[in-house]
Amino acid sequence: MKSLLLSILTMSALAAQGGVEAMKNLQKPEAGKAAVLSFGGEGGREFLLDGVPFQIRSGEIHPQRVPREHWQHRIRAAKAMGLNTIAFYTFWNELEQADGSWDFSGRNDIGAFLDLCQQEGMWVLFRPGPYVCGEWDLGGLPTYLLKDDVTPLRYTGNKQFMEAQTRYLEKMAEIAIPRLSKNGGPILMVQLENEYGSYKSEHDEMAYIEWLKDFWEKKGAGPFYLSEGSAPHHLRFVPKGVAVGLDPADNAWQMQTALKVAPGVPVFSSETYPGWLRHWGEGNWSPSRNALNSVRWYMKDGVSFNLFVLHGGTSFGLTAGANTNPDGSNFQPDLTSYDYGSPIGENGNLTREYFEYRDIIAAALPEGTRLPEPVQPIAMEVPSFTPEKVCGFGALGRSAAAKASSRMPRTFENVGQNQGIGVYRTRIPAGPAATLTCQVHDYALVYLGQQYIGTLDRRLNQTTLDLPARKEATDLHVVVDTFGHVNFSKFMEKDRKGIIGKVKLGDEELQNWWLTLMPLDKGVPCKAGDGNGWKGALYRAEVELTHPIDTFLDMKEWQKGYVWVNGHLLGRYWNIGPQERLYCPGEFLKHGRNTIEILDLFMETDTPPAISGKKERNMEILKETKSLNNQW
Repeated sequence: MKSLLLSILTMSALAAQGGVEAMKNLQKPEAGKAAVLSFGGEGGREFLLDGVPFQIRSGEIHPQRVPREHWQHRIRAAKAMGLNTIAFYTFWNELEQADGSWDFSGRNDIGAFLDLCQQEGMWVLFRPGPYVCGEWDLGGLPTYLLKDDVTPLRYTGNKQFMEAQTRYLEKMAEIAIPRLSKNGGPILMVQLENEYGSYKSEHDEMAYIEWLKDFWEKKGAGPFYLSEGSAPHHLRFVPKGVAVGLDPADNAWQMQTALKVAPGVPVFSSETYPGWLRHWGEGNWSPSRNALNSVRWYMKDGVSFNLFVLHGGTSFGLTAGANTNPDGSNFQPDLTSYDYGSPIGENGNLTREYFEYRDIIAAALPEGTRLPEPVQPIAMEVPSFTPEKVCGFGALGRSAAAKASSRMPRTFENVGQNQGIGVYRTRIPAGPAATLTCQVHDYALVYLGQQYIGTLDRRLNQTTLDLPARKEATDLHVVVDTFGHVNFSKFMEKDRKGIIGKVKLGDEELQNWWLTLMPLDKGVPCKAGDGNGWKGALYRAEVELTHPIDTFLDMKEWQKGYVWVNGHLLGRYWNIGPQERLYCPGEFLKHGRNTIEILDLFMETDTPPAISGKKERNMEILKETKSLNNQW
């Protein structure tokens, strides 16, 4: 037993990319000065930067989740913690617009973020996907790929997918290739795809990963790595010569597996989890103490690592994703906040754990190394204000322009909408009380005429409601509200929004449906009206602010809906928790008058609860939820 443990520890040392010598290489990127990352040393297990052992000490920050004016603070906070690298995903479906155009402005300016990393003396691990997971809607893939009812994704046999993927990667290459470290930029390595070994579809293939490798090699990129789970079956798609990032590598046993599968390349922890994701209805965010122990090990032996995530930020708008089991059961939509229990909190606040990580890393760096002093951000309180009711929800439905009719209910994707709200309508005949059977993705309010019947919640596997007797033919309305598309596992290919499949009243199928769409991303139109007696309403407030900065809008007294600030969709709120406050960055606000709109699916009153701005997100633990550390 002792010899086996010694063997494992020896292999762990081989995976450590140079041991303590690697921590002595403090080389930083300099604009226009080439630097070459390579694999070498004993058994090819070391990262070498310009021929010298190098430890990658990385933290994950997604620029598309962070207000652009705060990018510099987050990068500097990473540097002040003792890290030398920033890793980040790029979210394809936020870059390519519905009309086929591309948006690289604001938070989407990937090139500017890369340049800022270099300016601040930080290297980069570039993670363009095209699939990224990241608790992001459909794992970053555009939902136009889901227009057909079943779509194989991440597969060379799907011509549409491969053509779309190529268009996207060409855009990424235009940004990345001039910024490779060997070309004088900050990018040390490009990640090929993401956790493909965990996908487990019927069309998994090595050819897909090889295609991606070939694409980037022809562009002149390299070296490469893959991020995968640490079990043997996760590592079956690692091409020869590609470094292995484990999600996570918390101990020598996990390293041993990768060392057997991938000879002659470095192995490192590409995702060490300082916290974990959270879903609606779970407990609050909580840091992981295990990750602190992992970093102690990395710094003792010079193992390269990436903290996922160092700073989570916010899934603004409709960008948050969801989880399910591979068969689609156990639907778990993600929160708007992506705090994650990270060392750097949602608004950039530096936590107790941040300073513990900093102390561990600083103690292991060469004597005389001085880390910059970190800066705590500030936020503001906003005095209470009470919005006014603009119109009832039914009036919103009459204002929505896009309508489609069909024999069977069509999904949102069928008609070109990603998420938002859809109002389905059909006419049902007079008759006795009966059970309505209707599968919705993801949440619905059901009305018979003006009478509210109840809700259907995908999370709770609710698919039936009892309808009362009808003396005459009556309109049935199913108001479907959505969460993000599944972002992990093969059920991504089947996840659609709206009414799914046939709808029955008793044993009879209901046909001839009208669908009215409300995309929500750019707000909601409204005509004056009482809303036909339906639940829900649009509310608006005009709030005067002086030199505004970040705040958190406290929605604890509201029920379920969406908030826009000066036209920016902050995201979803829901009173089942754990998130009660929505982060509003100062760059969404302005000196003077600010317009705040709230669409609540249940609130009807003319005098809704007051809203105020807080300096921090709600911290209390409503339910205990385990940080799973990628142990699904």
